[in-house]
Amino acid sequence: MTSTTIIVLITTALVILASLVPTYIMSSRKKTTEADWSVADRDLPLYVVVGTQFASAMGGGVLVAHVGNAYSRGVGHFLYGILASLPFIILIWLARWLRRNNFTTIPDILAHFTGGNKAVRVIAGVMTVFVPFGWVTSQITAFGNIYSNLTGLDYTLLCVMFSAIALLFVMPSGLKTVAWTDFIFACFMIGMCIVCMVYVTGMAGGTGAIAASLNAQDPSYLSFSQSLTDNIGVSAAMLWIFAVLPGGMTNQIYFQRVCAIKDEKQVNVSLLLSSLMSLLSFVWAVYMGLAIRSITADAASGPTAWFMGRLPVPLMALFAALIFATMMSTTSSGVQTAVTNITRDIVSPIRPDMDDDRVLRLSRILSAVLMLIAILMCLVFTSTLGWLTSTYAYSAAALACPVFVSYGFRKKKFITTPGIIAGMVFGLIGCAIAQIMKTAINYAAIGMLVSLIAMLLVSAVTSKSARAAEVE
Repeated sequence: MTSTTIIVLITTALVILASLVPTYIMSSRKKTTEADWSVADRDLPLYVVVGTQFASAMGGGVLVAHVGNAYSRGVGHFLYGILASLPFIILIWLARWLRRNNFTTIPDILAHFTGGNKAVRVIAGVMTVFVPFGWVTSQITAFGNIYSNLTGLDYTLLCVMFSAIALLFVMPSGLKTVAWTDFIFACFMIGMCIVCMVYVTGMAGGTGAIAASLNAQDPSYLSFSQSLTDNIGVSAAMLWIFAVLPGGMTNQIYFQRVCAIKDEKQVNVSLLLSSLMSLLSFVWAVYMGLAIRSITADAASGPTAWFMGRLPVPLMALFAALIFATMMSTTSSGVQTAVTNITRDIVSPIRPDMDDDRVLRLSRILSAVLMLIAILMCLVFTSTLGWLTSTYAYSAAALACPVFVSYGFRKKKFITTPGIIAGMVFGLIGCAIAQIMKTAINYAAIGMLVSLIAMLLVSAVTSKSARAAEVE
């Protein structure tokens, strides 16, 4: 093991301790409850909610994949950042209503519209798990690949170690420990991102030199419209629009943090700030990608790896710790959210007699089981970006219309329980068929369209039947 590897591992270990120790002390002050686990006892201050939303949304993808995409495609990749940030703004539409009703999960919302229907809760629970579980596996895989290249350690060993550490962040108090460690991670991320921007600008010779070099290579890199049409392509952009945007709108990680904030009056402010922070993280990714491109057009190992290889060892170790922090925050959030779905929306309807202590014990067991499944998947699928995008698409197809259309019609009492079930089931089927047939129209868009049509038609039929039965 080289001295550089040792420095990287020690720095990463210090970041782990700096975030774990304070949260463990905090969680030991009182007995953990199921409410702590699922929604942090609805007691998170504004700055923690913004920090955990930012840390969860940023993930390793911003540091690696999106820097790489900006490097190869140009400023047009910022469209992805806009779409990834918009869900926070859209959620403002129903945020106070969510917090006022003390919801915990997306199936909670649909159960509210269906009188607590168990089938709706279970189906929605399964659909909601898609995105957070996809986040977990993608982050483990990315960490294993990056740290394996960086340290020379075995990929499998690194995936197992990372997963075990993630459980340390989740096990004490669920969302309460995850949210506070995310906030600590977010502070570290912001500081390191600023340092990296300053350093890469100096490497490139200043912003003027960056622009001149990119114009000399290919002017399309600095043209939003040209890089979008020529380098990214219409089909990829459409997939982002109909998968990333609605997928973010049905991402329970965001919903949970809305429901966990202490002061209902600050919900909209938290979402505005979260959207701004998310957008700034993509500004950073695009700037880093373009700045590195201006220095070299031959970063064979990827622009992030190339940049790390040219940093002084102390700074490189801190950047490696930054990668760890971003991936860990997303992984721990994903695990906690998926487990909350399973216990509250799938197990509880079947076993409603379980007390808080048993639910809490089951949550911890399921966290370990879920992580084990994720590790096994990471050993089989070492590249998960494609099916991660698919999880966004299927989640959006199954949940977007049932959640948002039901909310829109909540005062008219038009949407029925069979309509919501039809919207979820047919949205999923339509999305799958469109993907298999490779339709010209994006499969996520077709799934949502089928979901909307099925939901409205079935609701119209069943609402008429219900009214006729009342008359009789």
